[in-house]
Amino acid sequence: MCAAAALGRASAQAADSAAVLRAVRRAQQAFERTRRDNLPEGRGTPGARCDARIGRFCYWYEPGADPAPEEPWAIRDARVRLLAELADAAARLPGDAWIAGQRVRYLLDAGRADAAVAAARQCRAAGWWCAALRGLARQAAGDFPAAAASFDTALEAMPPAERCRWTDIEPLLEGEARAAYRALDCEARAAFAARWWWLAAPLWSSAANDRRTEHLARAALARIMADGDNAYGLRWGDDLRELLLRYGPAVSWTFERPATALHDAIVAGHERAPSFRFGPAPHALAEPAEARPDDWDPTADAARERYAPPYATRFLPLAAQAALFRRGDSALVVAVFAPGADTLLWGRAVHAALVLGTGGRRVAVAEHDTVAAGRDRLVATAPWAPLLLSLEVAAPRARAVARARFGLGRREPAPPSLSDILLFAPGDSLPQDLADALPAAYPALRVPAGRPLGLFWEIAGLDPAAEAVRATAAVTLAPAGGGPRSVELRWTEVLRARSGVAARALALDLAGVAPGSYRLALSVALPGPDGATANRAAVRDIIVTPPAPPFR
Repeated sequence: MCAAAALGRASAQAADSAAVLRAVRRAQQAFERTRRDNLPEGRGTPGARCDARIGRFCYWYEPGADPAPEEPWAIRDARVRLLAELADAAARLPGDAWIAGQRVRYLLDAGRADAAVAAARQCRAAGWWCAALRGLARQAAGDFPAAAASFDTALEAMPPAERCRWTDIEPLLEGEARAAYRALDCEARAAFAARWWWLAAPLWSSAANDRRTEHLARAALARIMADGDNAYGLRWGDDLRELLLRYGPAVSWTFERPATALHDAIVAGHERAPSFRFGPAPHALAEPAEARPDDWDPTADAARERYAPPYATRFLPLAAQAALFRRGDSALVVAVFAPGADTLLWGRAVHAALVLGTGGRRVAVAEHDTVAAGRDRLVATAPWAPLLLSLEVAAPRARAVARARFGLGRREPAPPSLSDILLFAPGDSLPQDLADALPAAYPALRVPAGRPLGLFWEIAGLDPAAEAVRATAAVTLAPAGGGPRSVELRWTEVLRARSGVAARALALDLAGVAPGSYRLALSVALPGPDGATANRAAVRDIIVTPPAPPFR
């Protein structure tokens, strides 16, 4: 009798739970029908243009597109009703993963990120799924460190097959990188992805990699949307998932009238804009220490992937001069730049950071708050290793970031070591050491024609017991596209080292050198520690500009 009664109660509870779930699923479908029926009309598709064709979809990016029309009240009102039903269902079935996911989805759809965070905390489904929902909500709220912690918890606890799917970055890759990634197993892919995410981080000075957490948030949203209706009125498929992973979720929708009566109306989703490409070029992925500034092009139109950081609507190139000098087993890196060179930043309060990384992690940071104006500089010390530099100037009030990211090249592991060439504007006398040269250093690799060009460098790792070292040196300045050399100097001199470091400076006469792109090369031959001749070289690609007053 008691057993029969308990069985009856359990059966009734199961039937009641199923009824609740059926009702809220119908409510979700009804809302999406209401959305489609009340979509505002858009301003038209770009005709035959597609930046990417993904299954049933044509994707194009228009950074200057008009903002989407205001969402009609009928859609807003229907969403309020749906959210009320979802909240009631969540209270009755707190352990249901579908209800918890849809509730977070539609709170974010309404622009209520803080409420989505609170709803995710109330989730009582599988632990990894609730952690993923917290990560999704916290990402939307702009709390990137908390989002990263939540996603790490979720990834550690989720089934291995699910983890491989969530962390798969193949949709973001192209060319040789994609082919190489596809050939790897899940474990090897994780190592590849870690390197890619390190290079794709928008700001190394930030406490968390918001590009990575954005990808995981998109993966969480894809799982939610796979089991439910959507604004397109289409069955969920791999093409919709890839579209979401590569370009992010739509934040508004419009309908486009068909070109002829033979065509159906088109539903167009509009992602957050402006958005940017942050993934590295294959060259930077293969050899970070040899990476060039143009290995990152945030403004590329036809990009494989895009992300719109909430803290920046502009990502600007930052002109800078960086040079590396050896100090024992460490590298001293100086960066000289003009944060106010772009009129958008001039006079604004900015945070400037010099970040050095190697092996997938940052190893040194120098930063300060300042006002963007004339010449500025930052100096950091890092281990002697192949280094990648990220120089970042963020203006929060202007929602703008200026950034330069490039490798500092590989260096000889054993002394003696030749530093980079530091370009400076010569004064009445030449600098005797790096401290003297820095105040006159150019804030970019652009120098005025018709004026002397100062070159400063160091040779480190000399025998401190030796009184002098005889060296043979040469400087050449040649057009970048080839042709006759414009300037060539060769000489032999005696170097006198202080604590094993010999500093040298000279002024190069640019009289008669036409504006244009040039390769500046320095080579030095001197005795090595084993008695053999050590040949060292340093190269700079510079631009000689029309005559102008020195930058002060």
